[in-house]
Amino acid sequence: MRQQQVTILGLGNILKTDDGIGVHTVWEMKKCQQASNRYPAIDLVDGGTLGMRLLPYVEDATHLLLLDIADVGEEPGTIVELAGKDIPLYTGIKMSIHQVTFQEVLGMALARGNFPEHLYLIGMQPVSLAIGIGPGAKGKLAIPEIIARAESILKSWGVWAEN
Repeated sequence: MRQQQVTILGLGNILKTDDGIGVHTVWEMKKCQQASNRYPAIDLVDGGTLGMRLLPYVEDATHLLLLDIADVGEEPGTIVELAGKDIPLYTGIKMSIHQVTFQEVLGMALARGNFPEHLYLIGMQPVSLAIGIGPGAKGKLAIPEIIARAESILKSWGVWAEN
């Protein structure tokens, strides 16, 4: 049995408004971690758009919590949660053969036999993916809710208890 590794991975492009919601959320969590050690022993990672370079984080994690946008056809601004096998491994239309989706990173980890035992995604149905710095108004309002839901998942996994 491998040593427990809890990772929260914020994904997205911070230059495309709501697409960066996962990264902005991880930044807020890091502020709390640095100020008050709120999330000890949890690796908070700004994964941005690093693609396959995120494979080591996925493969090393026993508990992986993904924060990202989730375009699932819900009302814009809706918080979306997907667990384990409900997270698609191969999706999306590529504009270039050089693009790698994060779902493909998960698929590679699965194929290599290094898939996290616990996997969960918390996201927001995007309002806008236009070029712009920072999430829109609904995205900014969603960040505290995403953090609260992330904390709930960490508690349910038994890997974090609020001080």
